[in-house]
Amino acid sequence: MHKRSKSMFILLAGFVGLLLVLSGCGRGVAMNTFGNHTIINFAFELPENHPWGEAAKEFKRIVEEESDGELLVNLFPNGALAASGREIQEGAKIGTVDIGISSTPMSQLIPKVDLFSMPYLFENHEHAWEVLDSHLGMDIGKELEQHNLVFLSFWEDGFRQITTKNQDIKSVADFKSLKIRVPESELRINTFKALGATPISMPWSEVFTGLQQGAIDGQENPLSVIASASFFDVQEYLIISNHVYSPATVFMNKDKFDTLTTEQQEIIHHAIDVAKVFNRDLNKKQDEMLQDELQEKGMTISTIDDISEFRDATSQVRQEMIDSFSDAKEVQQLVDDIINMDF
Repeated sequence: MHKRSKSMFILLAGFVGLLLVLSGCGRGVAMNTFGNHTIINFAFELPENHPWGEAAKEFKRIVEEESDGELLVNLFPNGALAASGREIQEGAKIGTVDIGISSTPMSQLIPKVDLFSMPYLFENHEHAWEVLDSHLGMDIGKELEQHNLVFLSFWEDGFRQITTKNQDIKSVADFKSLKIRVPESELRINTFKALGATPISMPWSEVFTGLQQGAIDGQENPLSVIASASFFDVQEYLIISNHVYSPATVFMNKDKFDTLTTEQQEIIHHAIDVAKVFNRDLNKKQDEMLQDELQEKGMTISTIDDISEFRDATSQVRQEMIDSFSDAKEVQQLVDDIINMDF
């Protein structure tokens, strides 16, 4: 593509994005075309400098180049189009969001996705990726079809760590009375209840202020989120707990997807897969650097080396999760297959 044409496409995408925002973000797919160009609104709740945002920019680049500008991607980070993962999911179902990313709230649509976030399920990144890209992960992701959504990929939120304002955590007893913000997930809520904390769900956009004002004592998130959200300004302790791994589900409104040509659909899938690898690699590399960076920002870092006490404290949560499914026997086998998968 010529540089001048490419610049015009980028300018056009930004202009149309502004029009969509000013008009209330449109009404489904009807507002998402402009001349001979198809506009794709891509929404996520985290900042553009987070690995989600960086991977979304890579997705945008590939889609616009491979489609010769027929597809133009508008990125809406920081909850600009929908404030939370839950709202992004709902927006994608009705078409006010074309492509979205959601992490923990995805369990509201696909309960079995919570299995991936069971405490201490995965040993490391490679174990998680092998499972998510296998038929075990794909079969669960495809359950989105019953919600007018097309499953595109599992990106990464990552292993989650804990931050607190004035309490280090060395044992389960240290959780007592701590108000910890958690996403909208029954599994996450029950996990922290089992550890003795008081879990509190609140929209992502309110978390920093909640920590700053003392409405909550701490929160749990991957290191990339902790750094990009500047939690080091309002939290003293960073506890490397690796208590749970969170995939990030990427999905698309089915009605919008069906308006694309077969070639355009293939471009979307290819770009998402390339961006997936980009996202995961960046997230892992950042995890290796962020501890030092956060320590330099003034956080006191401690690592839970022996997780046996924490694993024992949450064993009932895992079993209750398995037993909650009508096909509990099959779910137990699925969990066993995940644990025993070679990677």
